Amino acid sequence: MGLITKYSATLYTGASESDLQCNAIINCYNDSQITPVMTAYFYHQGYFIPPNSKHVDRINLRYSISEYEHFLDLLRNEKPVFFFYNEHTKVGYIRTGQEPVLEPAMEKSEVEEVLQTDILQ
Repeated sequence: MGLITKYSATLYTGASESDLQCNAIINCYNDSQITPVMTAYFYHQGYFIPPNSKHVDRINLRYSISEYEHFLDLLRNEKPVFFFYNEHTKVGYIRTGQEPVLEPAMEKSEVEEVLQTDILQ
């Protein structure tokens, strides 16, 4: 498992879908490497998605383009974010660390108000 501390995102356009099967890439970095430690490739709906793989010191995870926004949301809004890859099963994922149920942006009194409103309905 590795920690992701930075990322860069690329969206491709300009070619027909038959010429450009992978239309988005997100490179993920940590603080100890200049090159990506993990790259996520996002493929058009309906196209063959190659298996996940490891190349030297970079993990390559592959997803349908429908997962792009969810993936990007985790990177933008969560800390810490980790990645994992099992070479034997070819299963890979990103995940967040443990987080409290109550986000700091919402005060306890606000939560109680929301809960009370739900009870009354």
